[in-house]
Amino acid sequence: MRFNATYGPVFTVPEVTTPRVGARVMDLADPTSKMSKSSTAGSIGILDDADTIRRKIARAVTDGDVGPDAVRSDRDAKPGITNLLDVLVACGGSADAITTYGALKAAVTDAVVAELAPVRRRCAELTADRTHVTDVFDRGTARARAVTEPVLAAATAAIGL
Repeated sequence: MRFNATYGPVFTVPEVTTPRVGARVMDLADPTSKMSKSSTAGSIGILDDADTIRRKIARAVTDGDVGPDAVRSDRDAKPGITNLLDVLVACGGSADAITTYGALKAAVTDAVVAELAPVRRRCAELTADRTHVTDVFDRGTARARAVTEPVLAAATAAIGL
Protein backbone atom coordinates (compact mmCIF):
# COMPACT_ATOMS: atom_id res chain seq x y z
CA MET A 1 0.00 0.00 0.00
CA ARG A 2 2.87 2.34 0.80
CA PHE A 3 4.57 1.61 -2.52
CA ASN A 4 1.30 2.16 -4.40
CA ALA A 5 0.70 5.42 -2.53
CA THR A 6 4.17 6.65 -3.48
CA TYR A 7 4.55 5.35 -7.04
CA GLY A 8 1.03 4.65 -8.27
CA PRO A 9 -1.07 1.49 -8.47
CA VAL A 10 1.51 -1.21 -9.24
CA PHE A 11 0.80 -3.99 -6.73
CA THR A 12 -2.53 -5.63 -6.02
CA VAL A 13 -3.27 -5.32 -2.31
CA PRO A 14 -4.76 -8.57 -0.96
CA GLU A 15 -7.94 -8.51 1.09
CA VAL A 16 -7.79 -9.97 4.59
CA THR A 17 -10.14 -12.84 5.33
CA THR A 18 -10.40 -14.21 8.83
CA PRO A 19 -12.05 -17.56 9.46
CA ARG A 20 -14.55 -17.88 12.32
CA VAL A 21 -12.28 -20.30 14.23
CA GLY A 22 -8.67 -21.31 13.84
CA ALA A 23 -7.45 -17.96 12.56
CA ARG A 24 -4.89 -17.79 15.35
CA VAL A 25 -3.84 -21.12 16.79
CA MET A 26 -1.95 -20.74 20.03
CA ASP A 27 1.14 -22.68 21.12
CA LEU A 28 0.32 -25.99 22.82
CA ALA A 29 3.07 -25.51 25.42
CA ASP A 30 2.36 -21.81 25.98
CA PRO A 31 -1.25 -21.01 25.05
CA THR A 32 -0.72 -17.30 25.60
CA SER A 33 1.54 -17.05 22.54
CA LYS A 34 0.88 -17.87 18.89
CA MET A 35 1.92 -21.29 17.59
CA SER A 36 5.14 -21.04 15.59
CA LYS A 37 7.60 -23.31 13.81
CA SER A 38 10.33 -22.44 16.32
CA SER A 39 8.42 -24.07 19.19
CA THR A 40 8.75 -27.75 18.32
CA ALA A 41 7.02 -28.92 21.52
CA GLY A 42 4.16 -26.46 21.16
CA SER A 43 3.44 -26.77 17.45
CA ILE A 44 2.09 -29.47 15.17
CA GLY A 45 3.82 -29.91 11.84
CA ILE A 46 1.63 -30.55 8.85
CA LEU A 47 3.60 -33.71 8.09
CA ASP A 48 3.91 -34.92 11.71
CA ASP A 49 2.91 -38.57 12.10
CA ALA A 50 -0.01 -39.62 14.29
CA ASP A 51 2.20 -40.64 17.25
CA THR A 52 4.00 -37.29 17.26
CA ILE A 53 0.70 -35.41 17.12
CA ARG A 54 -0.69 -37.57 19.94
CA ARG A 55 2.38 -36.90 22.10
CA LYS A 56 2.29 -33.14 21.53
CA ILE A 57 -1.42 -32.84 22.28
CA ALA A 58 -1.11 -35.07 25.35
CA ARG A 59 1.50 -32.65 26.70
CA ALA A 60 -0.57 -29.56 25.85
CA VAL A 61 -1.05 -27.11 28.70
CA THR A 62 -4.41 -27.25 30.47
CA ASP A 63 -5.14 -26.19 34.06
CA GLY A 64 -5.98 -27.76 37.41
CA ASP A 65 -9.69 -27.05 37.19
CA VAL A 66 -12.00 -30.02 37.74
CA GLY A 67 -15.73 -30.44 37.71
CA PRO A 68 -18.58 -30.52 35.24
CA ASP A 69 -17.68 -27.17 33.65
CA ALA A 70 -13.90 -27.74 33.47
CA VAL A 71 -13.98 -28.06 29.67
CA ARG A 72 -15.22 -24.66 28.58
CA SER A 73 -14.00 -21.84 26.41
CA ASP A 74 -12.61 -18.89 28.36
CA ARG A 75 -9.61 -17.20 26.70
CA ASP A 76 -8.54 -15.36 29.89
CA ALA A 77 -9.11 -17.98 32.59
CA LYS A 78 -8.51 -21.14 30.52
CA PRO A 79 -6.24 -20.33 27.56
CA GLY A 80 -4.98 -23.91 27.16
CA ILE A 81 -8.45 -25.46 27.10
CA THR A 82 -9.77 -22.69 24.84
CA ASN A 83 -6.90 -23.33 22.42
CA LEU A 84 -7.63 -27.06 22.31
CA LEU A 85 -11.33 -26.35 21.77
CA ASP A 86 -10.48 -23.96 18.92
CA VAL A 87 -8.24 -26.59 17.28
CA LEU A 88 -10.97 -29.21 17.65
CA VAL A 89 -13.62 -27.00 16.04
CA ALA A 90 -11.22 -25.86 13.28
CA CYS A 91 -10.66 -29.52 12.40
CA GLY A 92 -14.39 -30.18 12.20
CA GLY A 93 -14.90 -31.70 15.63
CA SER A 94 -17.29 -30.84 18.42
CA ALA A 95 -16.84 -30.69 22.19
CA ASP A 96 -20.52 -30.94 23.04
CA ALA A 97 -20.29 -34.17 25.09
CA ILE A 98 -16.73 -33.72 26.38
CA THR A 99 -16.38 -33.16 30.12
CA THR A 100 -12.79 -34.19 30.92
CA TYR A 101 -9.39 -33.00 29.78
CA GLY A 102 -8.40 -36.53 28.73
CA ALA A 103 -11.46 -36.85 26.52
CA LEU A 104 -10.82 -33.40 25.07
CA LYS A 105 -7.20 -34.21 24.23
CA ALA A 106 -8.24 -37.54 22.66
CA ALA A 107 -10.89 -35.80 20.54
CA VAL A 108 -8.43 -33.09 19.45
CA THR A 109 -5.83 -35.73 18.57
CA ASP A 110 -8.32 -37.73 16.50
CA ALA A 111 -9.55 -34.60 14.71
CA VAL A 112 -6.05 -33.30 13.91
CA VAL A 113 -4.78 -36.71 12.77
CA ALA A 114 -7.85 -37.15 10.53
CA GLU A 115 -7.51 -33.62 9.12
CA LEU A 116 -3.82 -34.02 8.26
CA ALA A 117 -3.90 -37.67 7.06
CA PRO A 118 -4.85 -36.83 3.44
CA VAL A 119 -2.09 -34.21 3.29
CA ARG A 120 0.54 -36.63 4.59
CA ARG A 121 -0.69 -39.37 2.24
CA ARG A 122 -0.62 -37.09 -0.83
CA CYS A 123 2.80 -35.72 0.11
CA ALA A 124 4.18 -39.25 0.31
CA GLU A 125 2.69 -40.08 -3.10
CA LEU A 126 4.15 -36.97 -4.71
CA THR A 127 7.61 -37.18 -3.18
CA ALA A 128 7.98 -40.84 -4.14
CA ASP A 129 8.56 -39.78 -7.77
CA ARG A 130 11.57 -37.43 -7.78
CA THR A 131 11.23 -36.76 -11.53
CA HIS A 132 7.68 -35.55 -11.02
CA VAL A 133 8.79 -33.26 -8.16
CA THR A 134 11.57 -31.74 -10.29
CA ASP A 135 9.14 -31.24 -13.18
CA VAL A 136 6.61 -29.50 -10.89
CA PHE A 137 9.35 -27.22 -9.54
CA ASP A 138 10.49 -26.32 -13.06
CA ARG A 139 6.93 -25.56 -14.24
CA GLY A 140 6.29 -23.55 -11.07
CA THR A 141 9.44 -21.51 -11.63
CA ALA A 142 8.45 -20.73 -15.21
CA ARG A 143 4.91 -19.80 -14.18
CA ALA A 144 6.11 -17.60 -11.32
CA ARG A 145 8.49 -15.76 -13.64
CA ALA A 146 5.74 -15.21 -16.21
CA VAL A 147 3.44 -13.76 -13.57
CA THR A 148 6.00 -11.66 -11.71
CA GLU A 149 8.08 -10.23 -14.56
CA PRO A 150 5.42 -7.71 -15.69
CA VAL A 151 4.81 -6.58 -12.09
CA LEU A 152 8.54 -6.30 -11.40
CA ALA A 153 8.99 -4.32 -14.64
CA ALA A 154 6.14 -1.98 -13.64
CA ALA A 155 7.63 -1.52 -10.16
CA THR A 156 11.13 -0.74 -11.47
CA ALA A 157 9.69 1.65 -14.07
CA ALA A 158 7.57 3.38 -11.40
CA ILE A 159 10.62 4.12 -9.26
CA GLY A 160 12.73 5.13 -12.24
CA LEU A 161 15.20 2.24 -12.49
